[in-house]
Amino acid sequence: MTGARRIAGVGLVAALVVGGAVVARSVHRGDGDGFVTRSGRAFVVGSRPFRFVGFSVYDAAASDVYSCRPESRMSDAQLDEAFRWARDRAGATVIRFWAYQAYTRSGSSFAGVDRVLATARRNGLRVLPVLDDGPGDCSTRPGRHPKSEFQGDTWYATGYRQVEPPYPLSYRDYVAEVVARYRDDPTILGWSMMNEAETAHRDALGHSDLVGFARDVSEVIRAADPNHLVTVGTQGNGAPGASGADFAEVYGAPAVDFTEVHDWGRWGSDDEPLPGSTADGSPPSVASGPCLVPAARIACSFSWARTLDKPLVVGESGIAAVDDAQRRRRAGLLGAKIRAAFAQGASGYLVWQLNSTDTDTYDVVVGTADPLLPVMRSLAPSP
Repeated sequence: MTGARRIAGVGLVAALVVGGAVVARSVHRGDGDGFVTRSGRAFVVGSRPFRFVGFSVYDAAASDVYSCRPESRMSDAQLDEAFRWARDRAGATVIRFWAYQAYTRSGSSFAGVDRVLATARRNGLRVLPVLDDGPGDCSTRPGRHPKSEFQGDTWYATGYRQVEPPYPLSYRDYVAEVVARYRDDPTILGWSMMNEAETAHRDALGHSDLVGFARDVSEVIRAADPNHLVTVGTQGNGAPGASGADFAEVYGAPAVDFTEVHDWGRWGSDDEPLPGSTADGSPPSVASGPCLVPAARIACSFSWARTLDKPLVVGESGIAAVDDAQRRRRAGLLGAKIRAAFAQGASGYLVWQLNSTDTDTYDVVVGTADPLLPVMRSLAPSP
């Protein structure tokens, strides 16, 4: 059935509910600001479809509070130039960045995140903040341990509810605080719970721990912020805990609005446009053997997203390049991947990564004539 309700100070929230799951949700503020919402497998802003290309700029929220890579930290002017350059040269409309506890002093200083939002707003961009890190980089605890190293790989079962010194908030409490602060800002596309959440641990019923984590945290977010979309933030593509049939369970949580995969050669192939696809380039059936196993490749996540009737975003895809010839090759390969993803229904594609300098050979460096830029611009959906 279809229902609608007004939330004080927010606007009209409409939801189409099928079998207890929210499959369409829209929010209208009435003041001209457009939140990104979803209708089935598509993002929309008002009545207009919203599909995008963009970049991760993971250290964009760096400030005097924290920077993951101080040597490449951008000044206000440099960040503004980077966002404008991404928009004008690559057709980018979305920037993904880290909004971890480290960057906000556990919710006591939001200057870095505020800077990102102001810069994005000034340049007509939207952002996808990510709230913690699975591998542990730039994350909430000195030593940057992967979540898999927490007490027998139980972080997604119990650890996210616990305080990890020296920070005073558990992940769960931090999430509630940060999303409540920004609930009325339509610059935010949505909230990503994690960067590359994965775990080999399973609960007593045999379900990935990410299933319960996704349900609980998405409901925490929805209670504190009914305006923005929510995703879990996983690689899929064979990474443990959210690949194959686990992907459908994790992203089947009613309060999770869209799905996310990452396309890395480690799990797939740099040379294949959509790793794991059939001979004609389409994803295999979810009933087929390749899509049921935990090692299912990225094409199967496209198939599962269809069964869930939720949008799919490729949140990271990158190929190393250290010279002009390799950058030309990268442009061709990533161009083929973006075309294939959009042809199979992806709603967004984010390249890893935009930076002011080359830090790890995957960077697209601001101010250069990287051949990937015109390729991305040619594939960017019209605004």
